[in-house]
Amino acid sequence: IFLGIEERTSVDDADAVLGFDNLSSIINSMLVLVGATLVFFLIGAVFSARHAKKAPTIRLVSTNQPPEMSVGMGITWHLFNS
Repeated sequence: IFLGIEERTSVDDADAVLGFDNLSSIINSMLVLVGATLVFFLIGAVFSARHAKKAPTIRLVSTNQPPEMSVGMGITWHLFNS
């Protein structure tokens, strides 16, 4: 199957396949793509944090605080089963 594959290492072949004429244009395009991905991630993280902040929580009527969830002495793991 792989006998017909030949290794190409010249810059002309990379230019013909990828369309980049030098290494700096490849690096610049990769930096732009990584930067755009980072911006999209940060926008999504901010949106998610704002949405989570507005989510309703269970609060005690007496103190208006979330209930304290404690585990007994000597117990490391617990299971919430619904």
